[in-house]
Amino acid sequence: MADTTDLARSVIAALNARDFATLSARVQEDVVLSGIGEGSDNGREALRDRFARYFQSSDETYADALVMSDAGGQAVAIRVTAHGKTAGGGAYSREKIVLLEVDEGAISRIALFNGS
Repeated sequence: MADTTDLARSVIAALNARDFATLSARVQEDVVLSGIGEGSDNGREALRDRFARYFQSSDETYADALVMSDAGGQAVAIRVTAHGKTAGGGAYSREKIVLLEVDEGAISRIALFNGS
């Protein structure tokens, strides 16, 4: 479980730092992405592009991470409080879920869901 918690916290830290190189090193080459922009996509390049666009528009950061996983550490859910700005410039704070699927120690899927 400690490895799962460490992985989850490193993902949140990389997202908050906009450190896409570190995040890319933790994912499989053909990582599946969903909930970050519209539709879904695959690959490390798509990961960098989608998160860069997403954060440019929302300036979102994550706090209060609660990490939950299955017994094998293959499905990891991270409940976070997301702080950001709307398209109109207003501030928000809302619950979100970051879902990671892990295969052989690397992230094979990242999905972002609104908690409400």
